[in-house]
Amino acid sequence: MHGRPLIVGIIVMIALMQSLVPCERASAQAPAQITTRQLQMMYTEFLAQQGYRPQIDEDGDVIFKFEGKTLFMAVQAEDPQYFTVVLPKAWSVQDSKERTQVLIAANYANATSKVAKVFVIQDEVWVAVELFLDDPMDFRKLFPRSISAIQTTVNQFVAKMRQLQEATPTAP
Repeated sequence: MHGRPLIVGIIVMIALMQSLVPCERASAQAPAQITTRQLQMMYTEFLAQQGYRPQIDEDGDVIFKFEGKTLFMAVQAEDPQYFTVVLPKAWSVQDSKERTQVLIAANYANATSKVAKVFVIQDEVWVAVELFLDDPMDFRKLFPRSISAIQTTVNQFVAKMRQLQEATPTAP
């Protein structure tokens, strides 16, 4: 008699686990193969519909202007579920003293921002939003918020830079 509830519990658990397996398999399937050209067209058509004038650069990425700044959407057909919008050269590093401030401000912006990240390439500060999408077409829904996240992150970075620069005495 004691073994019967245990066996019933095991059978119920096995049935529940088996019912989950098809769902896991379905969601783990790789998306249909998308070519570089298809991604480029998807991004440029969307941007054009939104009033931007997108172009494809020499790297194959889609560039566009937003509020006087040039941004780009990286095109990576080998991973079409990865979506990124990048603002390159948001700030130029002037010297080694400022580089330290830039790193502090970047760390601050990264810690206080959602999704966006700030990083330094050579002597330039870049800001990017990186997302993994279930469906590559989902970028359309997330594009406005991605641009907003970049703006917010740049503002946080710049505010922190100004704070650091004001707190640092200049040499006579």
